[in-house]
Amino acid sequence: MRTVNKVKTIITVVSLGLLAAAIVIGHERYFVRKQFGPSSLFGVSILLVAALMLAMTRSLLGTRWHEVVVRTWLLFLSITLTFAVVDMVAALVLVKPLSPLLVPDPVRHHKFVPNTNSRVEQPEFSYIQHVNNIGLRGKDTTFQKPPHHYRILMLGDSFTMGKGVEDDQTFSALLEKELNQEKTCGTAIVEVLNGGVDSYAPILSFFQLSGDLSQLEVDLVLLNLDVSDLLQETVYRKEATYDKEGRIIGVPGRERQELLSEQIRSWIDQHTFFTRLILFYLNNLMGYRDFTVQGMVTRANPELLRYTLADDQEDRTSQWDRLFESIAMIKQVVEKRGQQFAVVVYPWGHQVRDTEWVPGRSYWISEGAVASDRYLETVAHYASGRKVELVNVFGAFRSYKGHKPLYFRYDMHWTPEGHKVMASAIKEYLLKTTLATACSVK
Repeated sequence: MRTVNKVKTIITVVSLGLLAAAIVIGHERYFVRKQFGPSSLFGVSILLVAALMLAMTRSLLGTRWHEVVVRTWLLFLSITLTFAVVDMVAALVLVKPLSPLLVPDPVRHHKFVPNTNSRVEQPEFSYIQHVNNIGLRGKDTTFQKPPHHYRILMLGDSFTMGKGVEDDQTFSALLEKELNQEKTCGTAIVEVLNGGVDSYAPILSFFQLSGDLSQLEVDLVLLNLDVSDLLQETVYRKEATYDKEGRIIGVPGRERQELLSEQIRSWIDQHTFFTRLILFYLNNLMGYRDFTVQGMVTRANPELLRYTLADDQEDRTSQWDRLFESIAMIKQVVEKRGQQFAVVVYPWGHQVRDTEWVPGRSYWISEGAVASDRYLETVAHYASGRKVELVNVFGAFRSYKGHKPLYFRYDMHWTPEGHKVMASAIKEYLLKTTLATACSVK
């Protein structure tokens, strides 16, 4: 009898623990992160069912159903243990060790960790992203430029990084492949390095270039200016630190505290194979769409794109001044190293046509809003004033005649087809200007 009472006490403690865990995780996902999708419901349901089963077991111990209960639990535990072992062994064989996509940095807010793999997952895509030995997305390289190489460095945010596509589907990788296949630089090898980092603005690209990439030898630096940069630049500068002369010296990043539910999901992603697939496909089958800060990288805040619309009347002179101050800082570093520099401007889906990025755009701009090319006019004005070479690829996206979408339906980034258009547009610019001059003397 004493043994039964002890077992009942243990069962009570465990069942209450499972119930508490279900409540905490449910609260975190629904009220804190606002991401209570099918996988969250699945996890909470398992905890609640387990707690209920333990409660039923407790009430049946010491009764005529005692033996049946014990045998049922032995069968359940053996199946569960076998699945867990197979799941984790499969993960050891099939799953690449994963690292956080981004880590805080005391100078440039956040960055990649060299020699790592990270999972990038949203309802519309899932893939492993590799960061090479010098902290850039893609294959390994060296800081020193090899002989007979023409090297291009791409700077920018998640569009440049290639969020939504595999390593070899980014426009940097496609551009490099096409230029070398066509031998556009004669016997010289063209190398295109992808320096894009999620949620970057020019001020962070400046610290990236002047800091971790200070020893990187390149011939040409292209800064891909994103529509989101105008306001993100303003936000980063508000968090920046300055020296006594008022010069910006860094934008400190802060460690993000993981919630219990996120710690559990991270463990599942790192150490299981089948469980991770079950959760991923469960979200897909249920049509779950994640419109949160974590799901969309930046919050679906209408203010971010308001200035690209025809009805925006706000005076944004100070914002543009700060943005191009950072661009001028990048230009100064590049030219001091004897390298060439240009800024590339490209569109978001709402600036291309009404059928792109639908219905995702409805979470960012109001129905019936009309995009304005005032953005392009302002960029051209400031670029001219700072003597910055400007490459406008809006035309390449707007003249696209293919049937495949250039942007994802919900996420704002380019599909593989969009990256092809971007690579083609930059290649056209390079063949007419930079490569035409540089490669003719190699």
